[in-house]
Amino acid sequence: MLKFHGQTILGAIFDMDGTMFDTERLRFQTLKQASKELIGEEFSDDYLMSCLGLSAKRAQELAEQIYGENVNYANIRKRADEFEIAHVRHHGVPMKAGLVEVLERLRRSGLRMAVATSSKRVIAEEYLINANVYKYFDVVVCGDDVEKGKPDPEIFLLAASRFNLEPKYCLMFEDSDNGLKSAHHAGGHTVLFQDLKMQEMADYFYKEMPLFLDDLNKHLDPQKMPQPMERFPVAHNQHIVGIHGFGAIGGGYLAQIFSHWDGYTRPAKILATTSNALYKESIQAFGKYCIRYHQDAYDEIIDGIEIIDGNDEDAVIEMYQESKIVALCLPEQAIESVSLVIAKALLKRFESNAEPLTLMMILNKVGAKQFVLEHLQVALEKITSQDVAQKIVQCNYFADTVVNRMVSKFTDKALYRQLRIKYHLFQQYQSDRVDDDPVDIEDTTSLNSDQAKFMTITIADLKENFQPSHVLQSMDLILFHSESDMPLYAEKGSPILEHLRQVITVDDIRQIQTVKNRLWNGVHSIIAWYGVLLGHDTIGVAMGDQRVLALAEQLVDQEVGLGLSHQYPNIAEILPQLKESFLKSCKFAYKDPCTRVGRDPIRKLQLNDRVFGSIQMNVEHGLSNEGLVYGATLALLYAQHEKANEDSEAQQIKQALEQMTTLDGVTLSKILDHDRSELSITSTQYLEVMQYIAQHLQAAQNDLSAFLGDWQQCMQGIVEG
Repeated sequence: MLKFHGQTILGAIFDMDGTMFDTERLRFQTLKQASKELIGEEFSDDYLMSCLGLSAKRAQELAEQIYGENVNYANIRKRADEFEIAHVRHHGVPMKAGLVEVLERLRRSGLRMAVATSSKRVIAEEYLINANVYKYFDVVVCGDDVEKGKPDPEIFLLAASRFNLEPKYCLMFEDSDNGLKSAHHAGGHTVLFQDLKMQEMADYFYKEMPLFLDDLNKHLDPQKMPQPMERFPVAHNQHIVGIHGFGAIGGGYLAQIFSHWDGYTRPAKILATTSNALYKESIQAFGKYCIRYHQDAYDEIIDGIEIIDGNDEDAVIEMYQESKIVALCLPEQAIESVSLVIAKALLKRFESNAEPLTLMMILNKVGAKQFVLEHLQVALEKITSQDVAQKIVQCNYFADTVVNRMVSKFTDKALYRQLRIKYHLFQQYQSDRVDDDPVDIEDTTSLNSDQAKFMTITIADLKENFQPSHVLQSMDLILFHSESDMPLYAEKGSPILEHLRQVITVDDIRQIQTVKNRLWNGVHSIIAWYGVLLGHDTIGVAMGDQRVLALAEQLVDQEVGLGLSHQYPNIAEILPQLKESFLKSCKFAYKDPCTRVGRDPIRKLQLNDRVFGSIQMNVEHGLSNEGLVYGATLALLYAQHEKANEDSEAQQIKQALEQMTTLDGVTLSKILDHDRSELSITSTQYLEVMQYIAQHLQAAQNDLSAFLGDWQQCMQGIVEG
């Protein structure tokens, strides 16, 4: 049952042509083609418009009045049916936008559903089956089932009676004058989808079905956040969506968000870009991949995704043109290089009058939208006028976001091992072959030349031999490890984001960004630096060390968490869940390397950001910051560790510290003590260290010296406070 605008609704009866399917134009074309062939004259648009919704008998009578008594409408219609079916079988049925979403919602509301069409059954069933919507309907009543066609109410009355409902409990969907009269006189609640002169007979009028969908959503119970292991919707809508950057977050999180979509349907296709040929070829070979939720011992299958080459500018532009929404999941440093490609795509959309695009910023950066728009504005003005560039920015939706989930990707070596094992299983399935190939136990993350060659041959063989129902169908290719936090926070503005089941839209995304940036990103980095220094490889293992755990809990509960509750009292109620979720994620992050999380320490120690943003916040509110200062110091020591040798920012700090081994008699290495109670560096001493580093980098004319110099101001505030 559905309560729609206060009315009890138990059934829904749909006209077909023009209401569910955009076939009236095709019908006009085929009737003109058939009439030209059989009587030497094309039916006029006026005649065909007059026939909309009429029975075959009434259309015949009207044809005789206009084209003479000898016109054989039945033969013309039969020939037109042949043309129409041939076209549909070759090109598919053109469905109205929003149709599947509406059918899914009505069906899940428990409504009985019918089709009431003037078309012949052979045509109606061809369309319904071809469009894969026959499954939604309990009853199909066609023109050949009734004596009197529309505008007589017989067809709607018959449809309602066949599932034993009174018309007053049914929504009746129409798009024509004759159909609307038929539904109105049948006594149903009429829903009209076109601006016709009979509009006064419509109980509800919408210019297009998506507008009815928006109204319908207001009368349905809101979809709850999906749970881990919950299936994706089976039905596909007509949307194409894009992921620009198939990395950990793009492939391991956004693909899942798009697959859940609105909880009723899922996109027709997900496009994703990557420069990793191994990912591209592997997914093409298997037709799917998996995300592993190790806390739940569950592998989630992602299918319906097409991987395109991120270096293929034309393919990326095409993705932006086809998609309704694109998630930009690239590193901050990559934005400048891709902004011109995005600008070209948006210009093409603008020139073709395409509908607005929603672009989600998934950059793990406070102020990501402004950062992207600045680069995009520059790129647009290189290829078009300033006025057009401004219009392009204004006519699309750009949304800042906050990701509340930790995801890591498998290394190439781990993927290689998976494929190698599965390939041997595949070969054994084919020929029961005995595998005498030596087991590869080398513990590295990259491939050597022989392994890379083996991968190329393996993937080519898998792609060539893959068939539906093949043994490969039961083989899962795991690409990402993921935690199970479901929500994605996004700023309000884009209509489509309001419908995505896993997206929570907020008025001020900056508050959520700051919470994530300081509570998660800052503490996460400190855990990683501490973990490396204590000899731990992953975040999960590091959190098993009581020293790391104690520091993490102190930061989350007593320092960062407390500071955020003072800074943003209006979101204090969500902080406990965020804190608990973060600590739980860290404790189970056994696949998340400390060196990956701790990389780029200079960027993570920027003023107003992550660690230093929390220090400044707590100074302002008169709160403790001892653990935060200690955590910032760990970044300096991490820079001296051998595991940071490939980290360019760590090397810059290391060069500065090589000339400083002591400070007021305090050896810096003593800071890392097994007992944190013996912490032996003060805020004043730390300030002197940071000043030294800033001076060193300024002397080297390093581009990062500007904000490094600002550390002095920040730390001076701590000392004075």
